[in-house]
Amino acid sequence: MKRIWFRVLSAFMSMLLFVSVVSFNAGTALADETEGQSTEDFVKRGYTLMLDREAEEDGLNYWTSELNNHNINAAQMITLFSESPEFKSKEYSNEKIVEIFYNVMLSREAEPEGKAYWLEVLDTGFSTRHIVNGFASSAEFNGLCQKYGITSGSVDYVESRDLNVPHTKFVSDCYRNILKRNPEPEGLNYWTAALANNEVYPEELIQQFFYSEEGQKTVTDNSSFIDALYLSFMGRAADEGGKNFWLDSMKNGESKDKLFDEFKNSPEFAGILSDHDLSLRPEPEPEKVSTIDPNKPMVALTFDDGPYAPVTNHILDLCEQYDCKATFFVVGNRVPIYASCVQRAYELGCEIANHTFDHENNLANVSGATIKWEITGCNDAVKSIIGEEPTIMRPCGGSFSDVTKANVGMPMIIWSLDTQDWKNRDTTKTANAILNNVKDGDIILMHDLYSSTGNAMDIVIPELIARGYQLVTVSELAEAKGIDLEAGEAYYSIR
Repeated sequence: MKRIWFRVLSAFMSMLLFVSVVSFNAGTALADETEGQSTEDFVKRGYTLMLDREAEEDGLNYWTSELNNHNINAAQMITLFSESPEFKSKEYSNEKIVEIFYNVMLSREAEPEGKAYWLEVLDTGFSTRHIVNGFASSAEFNGLCQKYGITSGSVDYVESRDLNVPHTKFVSDCYRNILKRNPEPEGLNYWTAALANNEVYPEELIQQFFYSEEGQKTVTDNSSFIDALYLSFMGRAADEGGKNFWLDSMKNGESKDKLFDEFKNSPEFAGILSDHDLSLRPEPEPEKVSTIDPNKPMVALTFDDGPYAPVTNHILDLCEQYDCKATFFVVGNRVPIYASCVQRAYELGCEIANHTFDHENNLANVSGATIKWEITGCNDAVKSIIGEEPTIMRPCGGSFSDVTKANVGMPMIIWSLDTQDWKNRDTTKTANAILNNVKDGDIILMHDLYSSTGNAMDIVIPELIARGYQLVTVSELAEAKGIDLEAGEAYYSIR
């Protein structure tokens, strides 16, 4: 029923401009004729109608100057008056506040339908800024401001409760359905921000309201518990048959947590979530179970100096076809150029590793600052694509020094089998270099820049698999062999 009411109210809002310009009986007008009035008179009017007193000289001069200098507009002045400690200290009811805004902005009494709408807006927990902006766009308010020679304007929304209307309506319903009262601004701002930031999800918010100290005073027994469940998760009162069914379930030992799960997964709650732009907390992704057998031989195919789409994608096609993985030691300044290759390799479970930012420096012969620059530049480039930084690196040419070890900040992966593919650029020679020399735990060096290397993988990958080798990433190889890779240490093989 509440959801239907809000739809009616929302439909009414679209009619507001029409309602606001309908002629009204002169006897209902609450403001004097304003033709030829000054900015100062508008400020005096605000003091009288909102603060119920005459303006002091300093205040009158200040607000008049602000309006005349266009530092604020009329809507902003009214908002600042309504948010002042003086106005708040009067502790007006929401009904009285609505009447005041009709008076000060439209110069008349509220019609019943409009008054009911705006009263519901305030009872839901939205700030008076919604009324200000609703009225500020009306012909009545713009005409009023023209007579005083000021700009009507509008105000910005700054509080969480005003910034996301669907979330605010949802939280407000929780207050009403469970705590049996309208929300206070502080609580509404807190919970709407928590929902927006995914710090809490809607079903969790409902559960926290149920088990709060205040909630325990309103949900006192099984009957009130079921009633609150229906209102919160289905947006309606419990039907007699349904309520009796769940009461019997609880008598037979069904826990409250179990009922929460039943109701949160109902189609009705799915509809409520959709209406309020919300969703249940996502189910955690199941932990990946390693299919690597530590008792079977394995090697790490590694590729340097890329990515380079024609070759890298050829290798990835084979990884996908044969369900195997490789490690790509990428050069940072190439990553943005071939970002789709990097993303694809990551999604296939391959490892993206660091091979310096520009491949210009032998890390054995440069300063610690240069080493850090090379590493950080590549890490940042990779993270911008896959959201994660590499955890291992390979120095250019496999060269390093004590300075390198002290500043590199991650394990250095060298190699135990060098195919020299960069030198021979021959498919058969590259394939034979591997197949004639491979051993369990090898780290095999290649480069995904040469078509001959990509073509060699057409031979190598199916043949190694046929021989019983598992083709894994470097990090998987280390984990399977029980080796903790340490920053600044060099690893040639992992056996």
